[in-house]
Amino acid sequence: MCMTLNEKRQSIIGFAMYEKKISKLQLAKMLKVSYPTMLSKLKDTGSLKLSEADNICDYLNISLNELITLNR
Repeated sequence: MCMTLNEKRQSIIGFAMYEKKISKLQLAKMLKVSYPTMLSKLKDTGSLKLSEADNICDYLNISLNELITLNR
């Protein structure tokens, strides 16, 4: 079964959060959004604004280019 782009991005973000021991709540606080909003953005990574994706990548030490192009 082939993963969708959204699932691949979720996997990359989820793994980085696991490695850094960062919770979804901490990520929400960092982005200055509510926890439910963070959950919906992580559920549908296509709903992330570029600035939000960039902030997540900075916070989790992920390459924005890799996340967008999935060259990971």
